[in-house]
Amino acid sequence: AVAAATGCTVVGCKVPSLVAEQPTGLDETMRGAKNRLSQALATDEAAGADLAVAIESGLLRALSGDEETWVDVAVVIVRDLATGGEAMATSAGVQFPTAAVGEWAEAGAEGTVGEVLSENTGCDKHDPHAALTCARFPRAALLEQAVRVASATLYRSRVALPGCEEQ
Repeated sequence: AVAAATGCTVVGCKVPSLVAEQPTGLDETMRGAKNRLSQALATDEAAGADLAVAIESGLLRALSGDEETWVDVAVVIVRDLATGGEAMATSAGVQFPTAAVGEWAEAGAEGTVGEVLSENTGCDKHDPHAALTCARFPRAALLEQAVRVASATLYRSRVALPGCEEQ
């Protein structure tokens, strides 16, 4: 997703988010992304890089009367390592079944809701988004869009984008 969004060569590294395996709420999800960015910058893979990108997905809870709705979003942070400039964006959200979130919570909130959905439906536990959107919006596509938005926000003042005249 990052390579498709930026056109850059990507060197990935797995680093801990230092938050719950299944973050809930925007604050915890953002904290996880910021922690991943800090952790990634401390790795050998970051040496010589131009950009750093950190991603953390989490569930957001919304109430409409007595109805509870859960939406999965990813927080993406892009940092220009030469300037220190940084921008954040979220992916489009995908509604997760409330019953699956409830099952996860009743089981002690261990693991992720994606794992519960995988057990119940056979979908990919890392990409239940594809199954939940009839393959129209797999996780990679959602992340690519969020990386594009964060990158465009980061570079809006340095790059003359079509339709984006300086003011």
